Amino acid sequence: MTIDIIRLGLGLLLLIVVNIVLGGVDAMLSGEFDKPKFWRGVAKGTIVAVCFAITYLVGWLNPDVVAISINGQAVNLLTAVYLVIMAGFLFYAYEVIGKLAGFVKGKLKTGEHTLDGTTQDN
Repeated sequence: MTIDIIRLGLGLLLLIVVNIVLGGVDAMLSGEFDKPKFWRGVAKGTIVAVCFAITYLVGWLNPDVVAISINGQAVNLLTAVYLVIMAGFLFYAYEVIGKLAGFVKGKLKTGEHTLDGTTQDN
């Protein structure tokens, strides 16, 4: 399971990066780019990835410790982290696919400039 979790974790990390990049590009194209928000997203993604790695390492060092018991089903920390990473992977995959589909459809927020210098959203 170790190589699988490494692949899944790297995949999640890459999906987080792609999600941040696509969100940033969309914001730039629509004129709504917020640099502090972008860097908060980068920091959040980095911290989450590091925390997952450390938590997985703790579970690997202590494989017999039961982390969760649901309806009588015991799950150790390794398995619990794997399930959470899988859930995160699926969430970010959905987000990225949605943003990519939005780019393909051409649904970008644009504004139309008027004669008095104001902008109307389309």
